Amino acid sequence: MSTETYVRNGHTVEITIDHDPTGQCTWAYTIDADGFTEMRDRPVENSDMAMEAAKTHANAKADALPAGDASA
Repeated sequence: MSTETYVRNGHTVEITIDHDPTGQCTWAYTIDADGFTEMRDRPVENSDMAMEAAKTHANAKADALPAGDASA
């Protein structure tokens, strides 16, 4: 399992990548430690693909929120 945390549009995004029992990767994230979004039903082949998919999803959600005040 790996985790990456960064700030996007003033919001703290934390992404977690995990391996499922078949060896494929799934992802989940929180924004400002509030709520929880995950993609467990469509695993991808490797952690790089999972991180890219998670960032795309999380960044779109963070960008749709009013600008926050978190700092890097």
